[in-house]
Amino acid sequence: MAATGFARRQALKAVGAGAAVLAATGSLTKPGLAESSQAISGRLVAWDWSDAPSIPGEEAQAEFYTKYFPSLYKDLRFLSTIMGYTDLLPKLTVAWRASNQPDIVRVPIAWSSQFVGANQCAEITEEELGFPFSEFWPAALLSVRKNGAPEGPLYGVPTNNEAMFLIYNKSIFSKAGLDPNKPPVTWTDLVAYSKTIHDKTGAYGFGLCAQQNIGNTPFRFMPVAWAHGGEIFDELSPHPTWRKVGIGGEGVIEALSLYHQMFNIDKSVQPSALSDNERDVQVLFLDGKVAMAIDQPTFAQQLRQLKPDLDVGGALLPAGPVRRAVVLGGSNFHIRSTTANKPAALAMMRAFLSPYWNARLGFGAGSEASTSAARHSKEEALLSKDYPFNDLVFQMLPYGVNVPLVTQGAQIWNMIIPNMIQQVLAGNATPKEAASAAARKVSQLMTS
Repeated sequence: MAATGFARRQALKAVGAGAAVLAATGSLTKPGLAESSQAISGRLVAWDWSDAPSIPGEEAQAEFYTKYFPSLYKDLRFLSTIMGYTDLLPKLTVAWRASNQPDIVRVPIAWSSQFVGANQCAEITEEELGFPFSEFWPAALLSVRKNGAPEGPLYGVPTNNEAMFLIYNKSIFSKAGLDPNKPPVTWTDLVAYSKTIHDKTGAYGFGLCAQQNIGNTPFRFMPVAWAHGGEIFDELSPHPTWRKVGIGGEGVIEALSLYHQMFNIDKSVQPSALSDNERDVQVLFLDGKVAMAIDQPTFAQQLRQLKPDLDVGGALLPAGPVRRAVVLGGSNFHIRSTTANKPAALAMMRAFLSPYWNARLGFGAGSEASTSAARHSKEEALLSKDYPFNDLVFQMLPYGVNVPLVTQGAQIWNMIIPNMIQQVLAGNATPKEAASAAARKVSQLMTS
């Protein structure tokens, strides 16, 4: 989801393990029964999340939960709830502490470590799931293992993975004297472009998300920090330990300095950034008040519907002096460790990951294997035509970096990082002071 969301939710392609069972079910254009309906009975409670129910993938979400899956198992009492992005985490935290419903839940990847680390998720084996874990994006599997370990049991299953990219208004570029076919290549370029656009057109060059207590903010900030070599822990390492606190380092300080430059010195980003999230920036972009933003293919699809004449370009996220980076986004399924109906929960997973429904529900790219299958399927044109810049998702995924894969990850992601940014933008701390304070908070949180 998420970012919101985020999340989350993007290119309409066959994803996850769905493509691995394509031959068995025949086609992406029609669903098929995965197993005998007589094998599943009892009661199953499922929770999921959505922040944009009007877009195609999330319209399909309601159809899956209210019509398709219930029709498979006549002896199963199936109850489902789809919540907003900001509602699900606190409600699930309380519910699973009480060992209560739901039996199965889909959560943004950034939240998984909280529940896996608290031993609240049931282990899932390849035999139970019905297809090999090798079909999933390797980095995504780290998010459903304890402490982000490279090996070990899985306590969840990825449903989709995604990556954001840069979207920009070509007309505003032209008005500012910039080549509309040459988006910024580096983050330093982006800062310069943003100033030029604001100085010459009055529009804000870049849509900045800095709202507290929401995943939108770090989803857009951490790619800048990672590009400069910054880390929250040691997540840029091939074998992260998630023990070394790195958020106070130079790469994070440099990223905060770029934010400070745009917000406080150049004033080339919207002054409402302190309270703006993804949706707020999208409205500004639609109104022609913001020229560049970090977003997802679903937003490009919405632009086509709402502003068909808007001349929009897409590009990879800019690179930094160390690397190019993006948050590995997406969502994971988890089964409650104390559920009384694990067979029904697994059946729902298999239905969700089947090619037809995963193509409609996955909103992203699942793995190298499934990506290859999707690209060569006869349905590719159908699946891609409504999702502009779909290929950018696949191009960005190799640059994906995991969110903090620790039990305290959601608190670090949603609270400490946004607060660090706010301190700089509000003028309460220098970038170095804010990064140092964040490092102390992370260290305290990890030892408490």
